[in-house]
Amino acid sequence: MPAEPYDEVSRQVGDWIAEQVFQAELEGVVVDDLAREMASEPRCFRDVHPPYRGVPPWLLQVFPETGGGGGRMTERELDVIAERPDALAVRIGGLDQVIFERFVTRYGRQFLAIDFYKCPLITDLSPLEDLPGLRLVEFFWNQRAARLWDLSQNPALTGLRFRDFNRLHDLEDLRAGAALREVGFGDGMWSKAVFESLEPLTVLGGLRSLSFNAKRIGDGRIEPLGELTGLEELDIPTNMYTTGQLAWLRARLPDSVRSRSLAPVYLVREPFVDGRGRVLDVRLVGKGKPFLNSVADKARIRKHVDGFWQLVDAFRRDPALRPD
Repeated sequence: MPAEPYDEVSRQVGDWIAEQVFQAELEGVVVDDLAREMASEPRCFRDVHPPYRGVPPWLLQVFPETGGGGGRMTERELDVIAERPDALAVRIGGLDQVIFERFVTRYGRQFLAIDFYKCPLITDLSPLEDLPGLRLVEFFWNQRAARLWDLSQNPALTGLRFRDFNRLHDLEDLRAGAALREVGFGDGMWSKAVFESLEPLTVLGGLRSLSFNAKRIGDGRIEPLGELTGLEELDIPTNMYTTGQLAWLRARLPDSVRSRSLAPVYLVREPFVDGRGRVLDVRLVGKGKPFLNSVADKARIRKHVDGFWQLVDAFRRDPALRPD
């Protein structure tokens, strides 16, 4: 679907909002990507989850025959993989620990990318250490694994995502992911994830894309993200950190980083009506900040925007200044 003309978006919110806000929103529209050439193999997560319709010829999907997306895979169902030795990526679901280990042993080295969908019964992920050529790994929903695995055994691993892991709270294993360029973790469906600290991310100097969603970060610190100066995309909750913390991060990261959390406000993609009948189409960034109406609350929004950029300027002038 085409993006709305820039002038129309500007009219809706007011010409006082910084141009960066609109740029961040408009860059999220994948109009150009809809027509881009199909990748010949999976090199990043966008290749595995393409914006165009259809399935790349190198992608295999293997799911249990019963139980919908939440069934349990049998060994017989697993062995259909043998019929596709040309596949370079696989989406697979319903693995318990035994079938997971059999999958890795029999077929794992065939794939550059593996998307584990609804495999809540896998407890130990360490078998993945036997796949040195693995490039991308994605997990959605796990109830038993309390840690990742030794990522140093996967020197080609450039992308890792893990969502809705009920028992994983320590990100320390990420330190060993020297080649990582894309990382995503946290809540996929339920807002329950709690992580002790983002500190392990500081060593990932090659990281280009980071996204996470969580109920809480234990130590409450945003400073580790300020070390990721090679980032190109950042997707984090706009209401987890204070406005001051987000302004500090805006001052520390390059202006080129695409992130709606690093602007003072963002446009609500699907405006809604509050209890007083007002259409809420703008949200202020920062912990505890509200949704507002771009017309009726224009003065309040302007004040917040001005205050945000004043904080950014203060942090840039004094690198020793820390966020609240």
